[in-house]
Amino acid sequence: MAWTEAQEAAMNSRGQTLLLSAAAGSGKTAVLVERLVRRLLDRQNPIDMTAVLVVTFTKAAAAEMRERIGAALTAALEATGRPDAERQLALLPAASISTLHSFCQEVIRTYFYTIDLDPAFRVAGEEELSLLRKQVLEDLLLSYYEQEEKADVLYPLADMFGTERGDDNIVRTVERMYQYSRSMPFTEQWLRQAAAAYDIPSSVSIEETPWWEPVKAEIRRSLQEAVRQYEWAVRQIEARPALQGVKDLIYSEYRSLQGVLEKHTWEMTARAVKAVTFTRLPALRKLTPEDKACWEACKKIRTDSKKLIQDKLCPVYFAVSSADLLDGMRAVLPVMKGLVQVTSDFAAAYEKAKREKGWIDFSDLEHLCLKILSAPESTPDRIVPSAVARKLQEKYAEVLIDEYQDTNGVQELITQLVSRTNNRFMVGDIKQSIYRFRLADPSLFLEKYKRFRREPQAVERCIDLNRNFRSMPQILAAVNEVFAAIMTEEAAGLAYGEREFLHAGRGPSDHPHSVSGRTEVCLLSTGEKEKETTEATEATAQEQTAFEQESAYIAEKIQHLLASHTYITEKDGTHTPLSYGHIVILLRSPAGKAEVLVQALQQAGIPSFAEQNGGYFAAIEVQIMLSLLQCIDNPQQDIPLAAVLRSPLVGVSEACLAELRLLGAGPLWRNAARYITQGENSSAVTALQQFLQQLESWRTYSRRHSVAELIWRLFSDTAYYEYVGGLPGGSIRQANLKALYERARQYEEHGFRGLFRYLRLLDKMKEDGVDLAPAKVAGEKEDVVRIMSIHKSKGLEFPVVIVADMGKAFNRQDWNEPILFHHTLGIGLKQYDTDWRMSYPTLAWNGIRAQSAWESTAEEERILYVAMTRAKELLLLIGHTSHLANDWNRWCQGVPPERAKSYWDWVMPTVLKNCSTAPALTTAIETATDGVWQNDIWQVRVQCSLPAVRSSRCKGERDPRLAALQEGNPTGTEPPAWLEERLQWRYAYPQAVTAAAKLSVSEIKRQQQEWEQAALQAERGLSRLLPEMATEEDPFAQPPLWEVTDENKMTGAAYGTAMHKAMQYIAGNTHAGLDEIRADLVQWEKEGIFSAAERAAIKVAQIRAFWLQPLGKRMAASPVVHREYPFSVLLQGNPYLPTLEAGEAVLVQGVLDVLFQEGEEWVILDYKTDRLSTPEAFRERYHVQLAIYKQAVEQVTGRKVKEVYIYSFHLQQAVAC
Repeated sequence: MAWTEAQEAAMNSRGQTLLLSAAAGSGKTAVLVERLVRRLLDRQNPIDMTAVLVVTFTKAAAAEMRERIGAALTAALEATGRPDAERQLALLPAASISTLHSFCQEVIRTYFYTIDLDPAFRVAGEEELSLLRKQVLEDLLLSYYEQEEKADVLYPLADMFGTERGDDNIVRTVERMYQYSRSMPFTEQWLRQAAAAYDIPSSVSIEETPWWEPVKAEIRRSLQEAVRQYEWAVRQIEARPALQGVKDLIYSEYRSLQGVLEKHTWEMTARAVKAVTFTRLPALRKLTPEDKACWEACKKIRTDSKKLIQDKLCPVYFAVSSADLLDGMRAVLPVMKGLVQVTSDFAAAYEKAKREKGWIDFSDLEHLCLKILSAPESTPDRIVPSAVARKLQEKYAEVLIDEYQDTNGVQELITQLVSRTNNRFMVGDIKQSIYRFRLADPSLFLEKYKRFRREPQAVERCIDLNRNFRSMPQILAAVNEVFAAIMTEEAAGLAYGEREFLHAGRGPSDHPHSVSGRTEVCLLSTGEKEKETTEATEATAQEQTAFEQESAYIAEKIQHLLASHTYITEKDGTHTPLSYGHIVILLRSPAGKAEVLVQALQQAGIPSFAEQNGGYFAAIEVQIMLSLLQCIDNPQQDIPLAAVLRSPLVGVSEACLAELRLLGAGPLWRNAARYITQGENSSAVTALQQFLQQLESWRTYSRRHSVAELIWRLFSDTAYYEYVGGLPGGSIRQANLKALYERARQYEEHGFRGLFRYLRLLDKMKEDGVDLAPAKVAGEKEDVVRIMSIHKSKGLEFPVVIVADMGKAFNRQDWNEPILFHHTLGIGLKQYDTDWRMSYPTLAWNGIRAQSAWESTAEEERILYVAMTRAKELLLLIGHTSHLANDWNRWCQGVPPERAKSYWDWVMPTVLKNCSTAPALTTAIETATDGVWQNDIWQVRVQCSLPAVRSSRCKGERDPRLAALQEGNPTGTEPPAWLEERLQWRYAYPQAVTAAAKLSVSEIKRQQQEWEQAALQAERGLSRLLPEMATEEDPFAQPPLWEVTDENKMTGAAYGTAMHKAMQYIAGNTHAGLDEIRADLVQWEKEGIFSAAERAAIKVAQIRAFWLQPLGKRMAASPVVHREYPFSVLLQGNPYLPTLEAGEAVLVQGVLDVLFQEGEEWVILDYKTDRLSTPEAFRERYHVQLAIYKQAVEQVTGRKVKEVYIYSFHLQQAVAC
């Protein structure tokens, strides 16, 4: 493979702290593998595989890295035969290639003794940890209320966060505060500093606080947008004589806004903002349509600016004086101290509770590892490596951190402490840092990206990999064009320049039917207005309707792609027809929309699969089963009971439910009992009667059995598991129900008990917004269109990528929480007025909100970058807008990147620089029709005619066939002939379907007994099969009660095993006495051959009696004796294999107790410990087994078996068969 110059530099650099900025599709993994292999096989200065630490973001990435290194070493070994390659391969299983959490766990398990940790710890699951946190917090708050001095701390928090329903908001706030603080290396210090920041000395001004800069930046961004709009208005007015009457007024307002931008202190900015006034506009008459349209646009700009000044800047930032703002911060100090104290106490109590259970969580893995690696004298400003850290620094010659842009402060310190000053290799791409919600800190990468030098000799060096080998050149051109316009220092903290540009590492496809490579922009016009404050977890009804139209359009687009017989290029250069499996649909927020897409694709006959992170609790089958569990726990809960009664489990009608409610104001279950005696609907009476009886039975069962057993009993009694399997998506529904059972089983394995607590755990998870992923039933290689979030797609690539829902407004709900967190700015808390019971923003809250909003917008740019760089052959950007003309005009004017409200606000202004005046598009906008324009990079499609949505939810249509069935009038009862023929078809060889390819002798014997019993039943006309006889081989056969003398008594099967083992080891000595045999058994017990229980159970006298029998003496005299003789033989169908078709064969395996030779023939001996009373009984039971033994021995050895015996220890007699 030909490596680029930058790739070679990344592979060969030594003795440096290296930052590898690897852009999307730049072959990062291949470079890392090649670098490691070169270091491992370096002839002058090789390193061992165990001297490398590779930290990855996911387990899958670690597995891929290990696999690729192994493949590269194997290839080197086969090509050169070098012994060092073989040695490195042998060391590969012991190499430290894992996720950071796995590495931390390894460090903790190795050096647990340095932090006084029980090495038997386990990483607990989130469900059990959530329940434990709730218990600890409830106990903690109770202890606070019970102690007067602590209650004084809690009362201000209760005033601010508490509600009439309790302290749930306090609990939630403390949990959020605790979780966020755990992303800091020094949790306790960060909390204390966050509280101390509110203790502002009187000599400090606003400008000296850390929050003024982000507030000032937000004010400037808002005003810059207003000034830019006014500049456009001024130019338009100057160019139109009819508007000269308002020129001076508009210009004066423009200068006032511009003047605010020139101020830098809070006081000066406040005075300048308040000085901006908007006087009454003069009337303008006799305007031409063009002048009127221009004037209306200018008035809108003026209205927007007026709202900015009067509704945002003045009331939010300048409503009070600077002194009042600082006093407000000081007033919140007691609340902040109380929050920090409660959070610290909770952290200690939670840690103690986890230690008592032997649990740790993922956050503990990082912090405990950091505690091991840092010396006790370490502080946030000075980190001192511990002896363990210094040992690991000596061990690792290279420390490689993958996806470095997604690390946080704790992870950064851990990797620093195990690294030397010149062996740290950090790999990532700041443009793909998209995990702020996991508390990743992209500033760690960005600071080094800007500070490290590019010169080869630099001690701290950055190498840029910006050649993309994944995407077609036209796609890269589109990506570069968009992000050169929107990724700026002001908008994202990083300017998209030459270093960031993606350069093509592959050419266009050479197949005549390949895609064009243009990026398709599909702008759909819908009729509903989408709200900007759409929550991430649930789409509004209006947005859903618009998105259904978009989904139907996507389905049509996919159908068109498949019908066009397009070919895509594989990695090996071959060409493959485009199929469903080549297509992925990416969504920023799949919640509430992935299902809509799946439905639209299904209606179009397109197979699809949406892997979701949430939605488990919303699944109807899960809701019904949880409602039933709630009824079993407490039947007086009306809502769960009504859900169960209306569900298919009971099936009462809505009218019947209304009648139940009208019977009285008491609990619904009492009214149900009353309806049984008073109701007129006989079917409803019967259903209710049966259900209430069953409910009482289940309640009794729940008191004596586990939750998992109860759930399985419900599946069995109701057949609901089978019922949902017959519904659309039945396999997923059944998997969801099975997951409910599995989670209940895990819940009890972790030490929890009881239905009530299990339901509380699930309620707590739902309250906290912790949802579970629905069960996954689709494989990765299935030919289906995949629907996933952009986050899930990171690191993946697809031939065709559809980025959907481009018009979705960014979610800004998190910015309005009463408490906000930031890793450098601390904690932002609102001020609470106890008299007016109102909250007001503090300076800290405004500062953190402004900074978080900016960082969130910057991350949205990076998320769009990830989405657009997944495509190899074709990229489609599809989204809808509710006001096409207005949005089009806004995009033509340009939207500052930092003020964007959706992805369209970034893509469309860039695209329209090329085609805003294209006749096909301007006509489409003006007339609300369809239009298309394209150049070498883009194809822009305005789509106003959208496919009809076939959702019954929207149209309210009812399938006439379903209506006929519900009314008892099916449309047809005679199945067609072809269906009748298929349903009645029978396989010609039915026995072959159930015949096994391999059988044991015991299984053959069991089948023969069943076959004989069935024949006897047919002969005698019995109504049921004869009970199956218990055999010696049945491990579940229990001895009679009168034989069980104590709890240590062995079962019959165990006793038989012990006697067989004794006969295997005891030599054939006819002169050995009882004491000699006992002595041998004692010695074998010492050697571990027999257990004490086995030795005690062996009946030595019976063994001695065998050797005195004629058969025992013959065996002792034989020259060849095989004990426990195993065999495998292929037997043709015979009378003892009734399930085989004629001419078929089966592999039979078995073990003979004894096979000994007399002359040229064999004698077979089988020991039995059964308590049968006659020799005939033994012959009848075991004739099949011994006949197969005989046939097998003769077939394997080629010698005749002259005799076959059973020796019964119970009868002390040899039985000839």
